[in-house]
Amino acid sequence: MTEITFNNLKISEEIIEALRVMGINKPTPVQKEVIPIILRGDFSVLAQSKTGTGKTYAYLIPIIEKLSFTRNECLIIVPVRELAKQVKKFIKDLGNNKVKALTIYGGVSINKQINKLRQGVNIIIGTPGRLIDLYKRRHLKLNQLKFVVLDEADRLLDMGFLPDIKYILDQIHSDYQFMLFSATLDQKLKELVKKYTKSEFKYLNLSRDEMSVENTLQFYYLIDHFKQKYNTFRKVIKKERPESALVFVNTKKTGNWLYNRLKKDNLGYRVGYLSGDLTQKMREDTLKRFRRDRINLLIATDVAARGFDIDNITHVINYDLPKYPENYVHRIGRTSRMNKRGVAITLCLKDEYEYLCRIEGLINKEIRRKSFNHHPQQRRRGFPFRQM
Repeated sequence: MTEITFNNLKISEEIIEALRVMGINKPTPVQKEVIPIILRGDFSVLAQSKTGTGKTYAYLIPIIEKLSFTRNECLIIVPVRELAKQVKKFIKDLGNNKVKALTIYGGVSINKQINKLRQGVNIIIGTPGRLIDLYKRRHLKLNQLKFVVLDEADRLLDMGFLPDIKYILDQIHSDYQFMLFSATLDQKLKELVKKYTKSEFKYLNLSRDEMSVENTLQFYYLIDHFKQKYNTFRKVIKKERPESALVFVNTKKTGNWLYNRLKKDNLGYRVGYLSGDLTQKMREDTLKRFRRDRINLLIATDVAARGFDIDNITHVINYDLPKYPENYVHRIGRTSRMNKRGVAITLCLKDEYEYLCRIEGLINKEIRRKSFNHHPQQRRRGFPFRQM
């Protein structure tokens, strides 16, 4: 069977060379499927694709190929500013400064964004609130759009943006190609696509749950009482000695407490904390230090961790069991990036065991129990809370 290359996908030599410079020599599965559909332009796309599989390039490559370099050709809606900045960086890497891209999000000067829009841009990447603000002020024109992308659509819904997204889409009256990418898909997202697609759409499941976690070694420690949790965490750190670990907590309160406790106890790690309460500059500085290994143990909530793309995370540790099974998949997807093997460890209180079983049902895989005295243990029971 002939291996599919970017040349087979009818990508221009200019973009192929830009990919080559970045060390990307062959398309990922999501890119093989999505790029030809967008290039043809006859279908909209609804794709289930895990973070870290190359889906951002899957839609950016064909969009850049098809740009006519007029104003406001493409709108990419994202849940958080970090993802907006990441997408803009990818555009710059691919477009060799020919493509004019603008990030639009809150917490920074709106006047600078207004001035950029006046000067003219080809691609707009933004979060819903600021996009609506600029539209209502009549600075953002949506009548020339050829492409509309919802990236990390499930996170947009989780963060309560569905009414804002519907409002934005209701204002677009041009004939555009619609693309929606999500790690998980529920009925609301499918209905959204059906309502707003001007053409037929292709549904692509490129990230089945059992596939999205197959490269990650997954373990859990069962804890009798919450008072034992921190000491268990310390033991895990000493046993695993992670090179670069992302530690998930469910609340900012727990994150603050854990950060201060680890700083005080000094386990030999450079600890950081990513919280929604930080200023944008502080968040960016924390992420930069984590990328450069100046921080090697980063604590974060689910919302605070959205949108950043770091390849060299060796361990994801769930200090708190996630509230929703889908969040488990999002979390552990931060390791095992692009076929690298990573480790995910979950601290599970005995009264949370039912929720661990629900996660197993979702990913269709048993998470192995570990202890500090024995080898990993296989439970003999099945997955009683398997989701349909």
